[in-house]
Formats: sequence, C-alpha cells, structure tokens
Amino acid sequence: MMQKLPLKRLHLYVLLSLVVFLVVQISKYYSIAGPAWVFHYLNDFLAIPMIATIGLHGVWLIKQDRTLRLNGFTILSLVALYSVVFEYYLPQQDERYTGDVWDVVCYGLGGLVFYVLQKME
Repeated sequence: MMQKLPLKRLHLYVLLSLVVFLVVQISKYYSIAGPAWVFHYLNDFLAIPMIATIGLHGVWLIKQDRTLRLNGFTILSLVALYSVVFEYYLPQQDERYTGDVWDVVCYGLGGLVFYVLQKME
C-alpha cells in the first residue's frame, strides 16, 4: 500500500522548478529573448533543491524511513561539490564552461531554500 508522501511544499517547489527549468531550456532552444539573469543564473538556483530532493528519496528508499531529512552539512557538501566541479574544474577543462562566483551564490541560495522547505513540515 502506498504511504502518504511527506514534504508536500518541497515536492511542489521541485515540480514547479522542473517546469521553470523546461521553459528556460525551450526558450534557449528557440532563441526567445529574456532577461540575462534567467539564462545565466536561474537554473543554478533551481538545481540544488531538485538534486537534493532526488538524494532524499534515495535515502528514504535505502533506509525505509520517510522521516529522515538531509542535514545542513550534507546540503553544504552538495553545494560545495557542484561549485567546485562546475565553477572551478570544468572551466579549466573545456571553454564551454565558465566559472562564476554568482553561480556559487545561486547554488548556496538553492541549498538554503531546500533546507528551509524540508524543515517546514
């Protein structure tokens, strides 16, 4: 029997984030003009909550306990990993990638949003 899915606000936020991400990608594909910050920073802000939610579901699956939450250190580690890989390492390997401190800020703010949303319920 299916259990009630916890963290409704977090899951709604992630669902809306996925829709926004797809709209941004479609806009890029069709060269639809928009504010520069949308194309440069919005996806970085949305990434950590979506990925952390997938990770949280993995923890729930392994531990069989939906009351578990990701702690601040785990979220900070995820932000640090993404920051190092996408803003430091990859820009050195391929000119397609650019390192930007504002992307790191967006990862951090996304991590904060995830932390707050999972603590709300």
